Amino acid sequence: MLSKDSYIFNHIDWYLNIFNNISDFIFLIKVNDDDDFRYSFINKAAKQYTGLTEDAIGRTVHDMLPKILADSIIHQYKYAIAQKHCITYEDHGFFESFDSDSDENYKYFESKITPLFNNEGICTHIIAIVREITERKRKEKALKDSEKKYRLIADNMTDLVSIIDLNGKVIYASPSHNAILGHAPENYVGESFFNFIHPSEIEEVKNQIQDMLKTKESATLEFRHMHSDHSWLWLEVKMSLVLNEDENPKHFLLVAREIMERKLFEEKLRYLAYHDTLTNLPNRRLFKTKLTQCIDEASNLNENIAVMYIDIDRFKQVNDTLGHDIGDKLLCQFSQKIKACLRKSDVLARLGGDEFCILLRVNQKKDAISIAKRIINDIQPKWKINSCEFNATLSIGMAFYEDGLDEETLLKRADIALYHAKKSGRNTFQIYK
Repeated sequence: MLSKDSYIFNHIDWYLNIFNNISDFIFLIKVNDDDDFRYSFINKAAKQYTGLTEDAIGRTVHDMLPKILADSIIHQYKYAIAQKHCITYEDHGFFESFDSDSDENYKYFESKITPLFNNEGICTHIIAIVREITERKRKEKALKDSEKKYRLIADNMTDLVSIIDLNGKVIYASPSHNAILGHAPENYVGESFFNFIHPSEIEEVKNQIQDMLKTKESATLEFRHMHSDHSWLWLEVKMSLVLNEDENPKHFLLVAREIMERKLFEEKLRYLAYHDTLTNLPNRRLFKTKLTQCIDEASNLNENIAVMYIDIDRFKQVNDTLGHDIGDKLLCQFSQKIKACLRKSDVLARLGGDEFCILLRVNQKKDAISIAKRIINDIQPKWKINSCEFNATLSIGMAFYEDGLDEETLLKRADIALYHAKKSGRNTFQIYK
């Protein structure tokens, strides 16, 4: 069995390949107990632009940046931690020195700050994804300054530019819609903007538009837009309310870009946060989340909830005598054999080491007992991996939900039952009484 650090090292090439081939600047920041923020990783694009090197790894943000800049960045980090979710903000002058106050010398950036929390709810790391948006900001300004200039620039932008009236009808769509979304611009004009948005996100976009009409402030939205082939593409849309000479709302200006690569990357991160790297099963965090949801719903459903705690008998002996490679392959094959005994609705998770848990919803307790017997009977004691032959059985502890129990108590009861199963000779199951 590999340690947690070994798993990370085995996947480092995969991580580096993703991070270093993304044009955005990516910083992984470690958050320490004393509230200092230290660089754990800086991708290739960020190093090239900022001049930071590997020497920055392990150093604090204040060590590497001017105090004013460091204070500003750390303020955003702390805000994201306090909010407990991702935040996005824009600033200018990032890693730049200027000889004058001319706007031409400024660089504009958009930063996406995502705090990562451990099982205790403590923020351990921050992922900062920074993108230079100078070109976009200047073009947005030019668009607002002049209708003529704005149409000329919009027609030559690779970003998607459109104008919609206050009711959502499209007035203008840039030629880039054809290249990115497969729709000719003329097919948009006169149509409702909402006809192209994924149905599950229309209400949210409408609410955001209503807020903008009240506040007259810009907003950044993310939603799926229909491609001409009827697939859905994720877009990041900067929406601005354009006012007339009387400072009343005139129409909306939208500048959008396709963000499928980033969404896939974020999905990978979410998957890694809730799944075991070795077996690809749900991990302890995801299992506890599903168990808590199941318990919350138990009072409204005429179902029994069963939790099985499973581990491999004498797994340490296999690891010590045959090696970690055999141990890891045993864990993977073992998890697949258990999964084959379960229904689609059952949840199998690896909690760590050779410990597994199963969450079952059953009409009667005997249904869960039948599944436990099936697992014991179907998983034969004799194994052959890489020409190594050995015996390995399993023991199961089972507990059923009762009114008032929380997830920790239910898991503890299953663990106690597992202890008795091992004490009674292994290769069997026991129910908590």
